This record gives sequence, structure tokens and C-alpha cells, in this order.
Amino acid sequence: MKKNILIIASVVAAFFVSSCTQTYNLTEDNTHLLNVASSAYTLPTVAELQVTPTKISFQMTYNNNLSLKDISAFSESPKVQYMVKLTLNKAAAKYDADIIVAPNYSIATSEDYRKVTVTITGYPATYTNFRTATAADMEIIKGGNSGSEVVPCSASSINDRSWNEFYAR
Repeated sequence: MKKNILIIASVVAAFFVSSCTQTYNLTEDNTHLLNVASSAYTLPTVAELQVTPTKISFQMTYNNNLSLKDISAFSESPKVQYMVKLTLNKAAAKYDADIIVAPNYSIATSEDYRKVTVTITGYPATYTNFRTATAADMEIIKGGNSGSEVVPCSASSINDRSWNEFYAR
């Protein structure tokens, strides 16, 4: 009888211990993080950026799991950066854009501090007319044509705050 009680107690204890494990869920939508490797040599390619003239606004709301450290080091917080980047990517997907040009964001908590709302504003844009770069294009890229200015832009640069602040001046 004691043996049966010991077995039942062990099973119940194992059940309680296993039910206390934490599970996590992560969704990542950044395809620009994939490294594409090729041994082929390609010619430089240029494209036009077709920017929509209408400014959009897009927001997402998250559960507030920010710590005091996240709030005090706001611009360096991985949690805040994740919320901003995810909102930016979802905005680009909603408006069928490759990037959001001149993105600005604002973050606000609800009155009860349980939710965080991230709002992104900017201009949706798509890359069009891909073509092999000409000698004139290469001269502009090198900076030889003083009448034109080339702004470096990539999927990761729109999420980089220093890039955004530099070109917002």
C-alpha cells in the first residue's frame, strides 16, 4: 500500500513540476536578415524608388512588458526596438510597400500602463525599373555629379535610428 501511495505521489509531483515550465512564442518577419551567398559575379544594379505622395499612419498595440531598464535606456532597449521594427514591417506589408520612407514613430502607454501602442508614420515606397547600372549611374554613386545626391537605403537602414535622424535634418 505504501508503495502505491509513493508511486501516485511521484506521478502527481512530476505532473506539477512539468506544468510549471515556461513556453515562449516568437514570430520574425524580417527576410532581409537572410544571408544570400553566391559565387557568381554580377553587374551593379540600380532601381528607382517610387514613393507614394500620401503619408500613412499605422499602429499596433502590445502588452506592456517593459522594465525600468527598458524605459531608462529607451533607444537601446531590444524590446522597444523589436516593437518598432515589427510595427514598421507590418505597415509596409499592409500598404504593399518595399520600405517606408522617412519613418517616424511614437510610443505611448495606455492609462492603466498595461498596453503599449506604437504608431508609425511615413511614405510607402516600392522599388521599380531595376536595370544594370550605366557609367553615368556609377559616377553619381561615387559622388562625381554635384547636382545629384544618392541616399543609401536598404531594408535594414530604415530601421536604424541614426540613419533616420541623419536624413531628417
